[in-house]
Amino acid sequence: MPSEIGEPSAHRFTERALASMRASIRETGGREVFFAGTVNGEGLVESVRVVSRGHEGAAPAFLEGIPKGSVVVHNHPSGGIGPSEADLELASVFGFNGLGVYIVDNAVERVYVVVEPLTDTRRAHLDSAALAAVLTADGPLARALPHFELRPQQAEMMRAVVRAFNDEGIEVIEAPTGVGKTIAYLLPAVEWALDNKERVVISTRTINLQEQIVHKDVPVIEKCLQRPFNAVLVKGRHNYVCWRKFERALSESALFDDAGDQAALNALSEWIKTSKDGSLSDLPFVPPRPVWERVCSEADACNFTHCAHLAKCFVSKARRELAKADIIVANHHMLFSDLAVKHEMGNFTTLAVLPAYQRVIFDEAHSIEDSATEYLGVEATRNGAMQLIGRFIHMERGRERGLIPLLRLKVIQIAGRIDKKATDEYFDLIDNQLGPALAAAREGIDVAFAALRSLVAERCKQVGRDIKWRLTPEVLQDAELREIHKAYVIPAVEDIEKCVRICAMIARRLRHVKPEGDEAESPVLTEMLQLDGYQKRLARMAKVLAEGVCDALQPNTVRWIEIDSDNKSIVRIVRCPLNVGKPLAEWIYPNLKSIAMTSATLSVRQRFDFLHSRLGLDAVRERPLNDSALGSPFDFEQQAMLCLATDLDAPDSKAFLEQSVEAIRDVLRVTRGHALVLFTSFYALDHCFRRIEADLRARGITPLKQGGASRSHLLDRFREDLSSVLFATDSFWEGVDVAGEALQCVILPKLPFRVPSEPVLEARAEAIDAAGGNSFMEYTVPQAVIKFRQGFGRLIRRKTDRGAIVVLDKRIVTRHYGKLFLESLPGVKIVKGPQKGVVLALENFFGNSSKR
Repeated sequence: MPSEIGEPSAHRFTERALASMRASIRETGGREVFFAGTVNGEGLVESVRVVSRGHEGAAPAFLEGIPKGSVVVHNHPSGGIGPSEADLELASVFGFNGLGVYIVDNAVERVYVVVEPLTDTRRAHLDSAALAAVLTADGPLARALPHFELRPQQAEMMRAVVRAFNDEGIEVIEAPTGVGKTIAYLLPAVEWALDNKERVVISTRTINLQEQIVHKDVPVIEKCLQRPFNAVLVKGRHNYVCWRKFERALSESALFDDAGDQAALNALSEWIKTSKDGSLSDLPFVPPRPVWERVCSEADACNFTHCAHLAKCFVSKARRELAKADIIVANHHMLFSDLAVKHEMGNFTTLAVLPAYQRVIFDEAHSIEDSATEYLGVEATRNGAMQLIGRFIHMERGRERGLIPLLRLKVIQIAGRIDKKATDEYFDLIDNQLGPALAAAREGIDVAFAALRSLVAERCKQVGRDIKWRLTPEVLQDAELREIHKAYVIPAVEDIEKCVRICAMIARRLRHVKPEGDEAESPVLTEMLQLDGYQKRLARMAKVLAEGVCDALQPNTVRWIEIDSDNKSIVRIVRCPLNVGKPLAEWIYPNLKSIAMTSATLSVRQRFDFLHSRLGLDAVRERPLNDSALGSPFDFEQQAMLCLATDLDAPDSKAFLEQSVEAIRDVLRVTRGHALVLFTSFYALDHCFRRIEADLRARGITPLKQGGASRSHLLDRFREDLSSVLFATDSFWEGVDVAGEALQCVILPKLPFRVPSEPVLEARAEAIDAAGGNSFMEYTVPQAVIKFRQGFGRLIRRKTDRGAIVVLDKRIVTRHYGKLFLESLPGVKIVKGPQKGVVLALENFFGNSSKR
C-alpha cells in the first residue's frame, strides 16, 4: 500500500507531466526511473524527461545536463515514498547543484518533497563588521592561533572580498606577504556558502597552496566560526585507482607483468583494501609509472554509471563529496577546463569537470594569464605520439605488451561464444590490419618529426638546448616546410586516421560481446573502453599534427616547433592563444557572479593597468570592478636592506657570468649561507654551482641545487640546515616560504626578463607594437617587475625576520626603466655602489643582526 506521507502529486505536477511519468514507469515494468523536471512560473513541474532507468532497487543518478532550478524526480517501486539514507545522500548532492528533489510512488499519486526547487530569492548579504570582529586582538582568530599577530590589512582585504560577494562584482586585491590573505578570503567565502547554500570555488596555481588551504587554514576557520562545513580539494581523475582496471590488471599480471610489476600490484592490492580515497596521495609508496597507468582512472576508459564497480568507485565517491562541498579548492587549469566545458555546453549551472558554482576566488592570480594560455593551448609531440602507439603494442624485456596482446587473449577467451568466422575476423582486424597500420603510423610519425626537427635546426641559429621556431605567416610559406607538410606530415596523419578507423571497427564488434551467466559485465569491457579512449586520442593527435604546420594561421593564435638540441627524440608542435583576455572577458567573467583575484604581486607602481589589459578586465563595463593595493604589515625600513651592485658588466656581456659568480661567492662569504640565489636560466645556475660548490663546502656551507631532489625535499633541507644555500630558478621565485634564520639573504644575479624570443612573448609584443603601443614598456617590463617582486617577497615572511636582497644587474640603476622596479617595492633602505661597497654594507648589516 502506498504511504500517506507527502502530498497529492497534483499539488506539484501538471497533468501533462504526471501522464508522462506514469507512461515511462509502466514501460520499465514498474522499475525505478529518474526524471529531470522543468518548473513553471506557478511552481509546478510542467515537463519531464527520463535521465536514467534501473531495476527494482536502484537507478544510476547523475547531474550532467540538468539545468539549475530543475527538479530531479524518482519513483520508489516499493510504494513507500519516505527517503532512504541513499536518497538523502543524493538529495544533498542535487540540492547543492541547485536542484529540487521529489520522490513519487509508482502510480505517481503522491509526492514527497525532499528538497524544494531553487527559486530566485534574495541572497543573505555578508556582515563586514561581524566578520572583522573575528580578526581582532581578542577575537576567535587570536584564540585559534598560538602566534596570532594583529594585521589591519587582513581586515581590509576581508572587506574587499565581502564587497565582491554582496555587490556581485570583481575585486582585484594585492595582498603582500604577511597579510594572511587565505584567512581573509576564507572567512567570507565560508559564511556566504553556508548562509546562501551556494558553493564557492577557490582556485590556485600550485598544489602547495591548495594543500595549505585545506589542511591548515580550513581547520582554523572551522574553529573560529564554530560552524561545520565541507571543504574539498579537487584531484584529477588520473590520481585515483579504477577498480575495474585494477582487478583486470591483477588477474592478468602473471601473464603480462614481470616480477617487479607483480610486486607493485600485490602491494597495491593490500593498500586498496583499506584506502579511504584510493588516490596517489594516500599511497605509502610511489608505484612504477607503467603499473599506475594500468590501474588509474581515465575519463575515456570509464563506463560511468554502467560500471559494475560504481558503488565502491573512488572517483564517484570523490565526485559525491565534491557535489556536497561548500568550498571547492582547485587549480587554475582545472577551473579553466571546467569553464570551457560549460561554455561549450552553453550551460554554466550544470555539472562538468566541477559541479555548479557562480563565485570564484583566484589566489596566485598573477599566474592566471599563463595558466589560461597553457590550458587553451594544444600540442603534438613525438614522444607523446610514440607513447600512445606504445599503449597498443610495445616490446618490454622480450615480451609484447599493450592493448593488442590483451585483445588477442580476449578473443581466445571468448572464442567459445562466437563462431569461427567471427574469431578469424577479429584476428584479421587485430593482426593483419591494426598491427600493420600502427607500425606504418609509428614510422610515418617518426619520419615527419625527424624532418621537422632537421629543418628547425637548420633554420634557427639559436644557442642552447631549447630551440623554438615560431611559425609566422611568412615562415609558414617556407618552401621546404611546405614540402615536409605535404610529403611527410599529411601521410603520417592519414596513417593515424587509418588506425582510428580500424579501432572503430574492432570496438563496434566488441560491443556485441555480452555478459553471460554470473558475469556482471562484458568480458571485453575493459579492452573496449581502452580502445575507444586510445582511438579518440589518436584522432586528436592527428588533428593537431595536421594543423601544426598547415599554411593558414588562425586568428589570435601563436604556433611554433620546439626541439631539444641534445635530445633528438624531443620535438613539439605547439599552438596557444595570442591573447587570453578576450575569452576571459567574453565567457568567464559574465558567467560568474562574484570574482576576487588576489596575489602578493599584481600591480606595477601601485597601478593595475597591466593586469587589466592582460586578463581582459579592461573590457568589464556593466559590473563593479575595484582594485586594492594593501600595505605590508612588515617594517621593511628596519627589517631589510636592498643592495645594488653597479660595477659589474652588463648582463648581456661575456664577462658578466664570471663576474656574477665571484660576486655571489663574496656575498655568501659574508652571510655564511642562509641564502637563496635565484637565477633566470638553468645554464647560469649550473655554471655558478659548479664553480662555487667546492669553495662553499670548504667554508662549512651546504650548497643545494634545484634538480638535486624534489622541491619539497630541497626546501625541507634548506629550512633545517641553517648553513645552507639554495641555488634555484623559475618556480622558486614564488611559492617559497622559509621564515626565520634559514633565509637571510636573497641574491638576484639578473633582473627576471623573460626570453624575448619565446614565441608567445614575441607574438604578443608584436601585436602591441602593431597597435601603436610600446611592447617593451607595456608588456616586457611589467612582467619582469612582477617576477622581481615575487623574488623580493621570498625574504621577509614574519615581523621578526631580517635580511638583505642583493641585485647584481646594474640595469636597475643605469636604465630608465630601472625605477619601475624600485618604485614597485615597499619602502626599504637601498645601498648602491661598487661590489666592494655592497659587501662592506652587508658585513655591517649582518654584524649588527640580532639573529647572527
